[in-house]
Amino acid sequence: MNAFISYSHQDNQMLDMLHKHLAQLRRDKTIATWTDRLILAGGNLDNDISTSLENSQLFIALLSPDYIASNYCYEKEFQRALQMLSEGKIIIVPIILEPCDWQSTPFGKFKALPNDGKAVSTWENKNNAFLDITQNLRKLVSGNGSPAVVQTGEKLPASSMSRNYKVKKDFDSIQKIEFRQKTYQEITDYLKRYTEEVIQLDGIKVMTLGDTKTEFESLIVNRNKIETEARLKLSVKSDVQETSYSRMNSEGEINYTISTQGNRGSSKGFSLAFDDYHLFWKQVDHYSSRDNKELTAKEIADLIWDEWLETVGIL
Repeated sequence: MNAFISYSHQDNQMLDMLHKHLAQLRRDKTIATWTDRLILAGGNLDNDISTSLENSQLFIALLSPDYIASNYCYEKEFQRALQMLSEGKIIIVPIILEPCDWQSTPFGKFKALPNDGKAVSTWENKNNAFLDITQNLRKLVSGNGSPAVVQTGEKLPASSMSRNYKVKKDFDSIQKIEFRQKTYQEITDYLKRYTEEVIQLDGIKVMTLGDTKTEFESLIVNRNKIETEARLKLSVKSDVQETSYSRMNSEGEINYTISTQGNRGSSKGFSLAFDDYHLFWKQVDHYSSRDNKELTAKEIADLIWDEWLETVGIL
């Protein structure tokens, strides 16, 4: 089977590890992989990439924040792969390299590797993660009704197409704690990245006042306006207990306050929720009867960031 590997060049080291683990599959002639590294000097990048993708039956996407941010990988290669999928010409397999908001993209419809979509970088031993990936790819290309026998241009048999199966599950306290800590870390990472952008603006200064596993505090100053500054305090609960105090005070598991020199601000929060299939977040709002939508870490970070900037006159 011809496999087109779509990746960000920022993830070259991970790509090298994947290639090592796929060595036996290539040796068995079970799979033939292609990346843009095979384009020779003087080759036409767009044409060579397009030709290879059209001649592939498997689209492997190495997902990371850099991949999702890449216009070429996400907007061109992946979008064409989706078209080929609808035509029954290709199978899409996401491989999660780094924690990122991939479940909010169309990739969220596909069964991801490694096991349960746990990012490779979060495994204690990355070789175990790539072994899981390799074993699952071997099953895919060598199983009953194997796509490996499909010739270029033919449609894949219906039995080989990716489907979005949903399995009901329960969530224990450790899973909730880990999910909450992971979300908090992702939110602070987003805020730090956004800060790198905004400090490029003339007269805008930002100082981090505290950064621990449970609390993040930062001060933003707009020197273009007299005495215009705002302090952001973000915190995550350190245990899984939901107390009556937190419910009475409209607090969530993740809370934030934006205060100015003349206004201490009020605490706002996000509560951990779940259904039969997954954990997610909702904004705490006991004064509204509307059904708050599910929120991702990025959406929470964006809400906080926009409110923080607006406080100091940045839109």
